[in-house]
Amino acid sequence: MKSLHRIAGRVSATAALTLLPLGVVAAPAAAHDDARPAWDHAAPLTISPSSGGRGTPVTVKAHCHPSGPATSEAFQQNITLRKAHDKKWIGTGHIKRSGLQVGRSYAVTVRCTDGVTLSTTFTFTAGTPSGGASAGFGGSGASGSGNTQATALAVGGGLTVAGAAGYVFLARRRRAGGHY
Repeated sequence: MKSLHRIAGRVSATAALTLLPLGVVAAPAAAHDDARPAWDHAAPLTISPSSGGRGTPVTVKAHCHPSGPATSEAFQQNITLRKAHDKKWIGTGHIKRSGLQVGRSYAVTVRCTDGVTLSTTFTFTAGTPSGGASAGFGGSGASGSGNTQATALAVGGGLTVAGAAGYVFLARRRRAGGHY
């Protein structure tokens, strides 16, 4: 009976030590997600790329029903947003070819029908666009949220695999008559 209690204690301790880091990794990700709207886990307004030079083509995505176009001093003209298949409103346009200051960030705004105003920024540069395409999980989107989630999932998954491997190793060693 005493050895049964030791085995149960060891299994419980192994499980606790394996799962503890997951709680530490998941806590910041959970806190980050609480700050977002319940209806979506993406930034409410994104522009891709988030920086670029003269004439750069840009895509604006809003997660609300816009009451008008996306506006910015950096745009050649206001960008009309159209409903996409996944509750997003998307539009494309171009950055002005003159009259912008290199290194300055320009506000991009969208007014929603519910009265909320969404905003983000576009940084005008002398060079090529940066910020990557908002291509979903694992992309280098302008908001950066995918990278945070991907990192948390990768670390948590790695810890889970390591814990499972350690448990299997200990279980096989016990069966073979080895000591803990």
